[in-house]
Amino acid sequence: MVANAKTLHLIGQLDRGGAEKQLFWIAAGLQRRGWAQAVIAFDVGGVWEARLQDAGIPVFVVPRDRLKPRRLWRLWRLVRREKPEILLSWSSYVAAYARLLRGAGRLRRVYNLRNDVTLDCERPERKRFLRLASAGMEAADHVVSNSRRNLELARQRGIRLPPSSVIYNMVLARGRARSAEPADCPRIVAAGTLSAIKSYDVLLAALGPLAAENLPFECLLAGSGPERPALEALAARCGLSARVKFLGEVADVPALLSSAHILAHPSRSEGLSNTVLEAMGEGVPVVACPVGATAEIVEDGRNGILVSPDSPAALATALRRLLVDHRLRERLGKAALETVRRLCGEDLVLDQYEAVLHGLAATGK
Repeated sequence: MVANAKTLHLIGQLDRGGAEKQLFWIAAGLQRRGWAQAVIAFDVGGVWEARLQDAGIPVFVVPRDRLKPRRLWRLWRLVRREKPEILLSWSSYVAAYARLLRGAGRLRRVYNLRNDVTLDCERPERKRFLRLASAGMEAADHVVSNSRRNLELARQRGIRLPPSSVIYNMVLARGRARSAEPADCPRIVAAGTLSAIKSYDVLLAALGPLAAENLPFECLLAGSGPERPALEALAARCGLSARVKFLGEVADVPALLSSAHILAHPSRSEGLSNTVLEAMGEGVPVVACPVGATAEIVEDGRNGILVSPDSPAALATALRRLLVDHRLRERLGKAALETVRRLCGEDLVLDQYEAVLHGLAATGK
């Protein structure tokens, strides 16, 4: 393998999502630094497919097929034709295919670990996920994780990890928010899929008492998902219909976050939340739960506030503090921006990925 070798990214789809956004930024950044890049997706279309192609990065699709061997054969032919030296898998599902590509070239496999492999692993579908993740990681030459915690949990589960690195998500830290300024009606923003795991029911339950106290605020909730009808009904029952706006899908989430005074992120489970990082990168104080890798980034009382999951009372207390104290918002927001610049800056993340790729080239592993 030679330095600045070709990297081929494998991912399930290129629609909206945190992993898809990270793939785009990293592939585009590495290409600017002289690393040839290409992407194979398992589903057609998606907003990031167009962005990648606009950046001059080829995107190929291996479509779904009821016959898995036929899909593997198509993938094998494509990889052999493209001749990458590095195969970077962005999920356990695609990594299961990557480890079967015998004879497709002198490949070095990198597994990008982005979630908790043990979460609900007693459920049948999670058992299958754990098997795929274990096989993909153990067959890789290197594992990159966006948190220390995920690596530790994988080891605790008995997965035999190859050499591994922690590289946090890349964030464009622009510090555009004015959350420290006094406001007649401070804006709380929440952004993510409207699913049970994101706990927006807890957020609405926390906002109800604050509205009853006549505290001024508005809440913008960005995202779509199966829980939207139930959440809209709950907002009405909590007397929040005039204060909470459901925005649906938002194309430019960082721009929305830059308009916020507070980010509320009461998720019950996370890998490393792009929403949390992007809010911090805009200088917005964050209220979140210490789940997944959140506590690796958010330090309670220094650059944000951490509250217990599934506790409307704790979340209400934290939000109340920030709504009434613009100086606290200023202190936490400034510290949040500094944290993201220190841990998640574009040049730093690209340097770390390059170090992994050069390391594979130098050792032949």
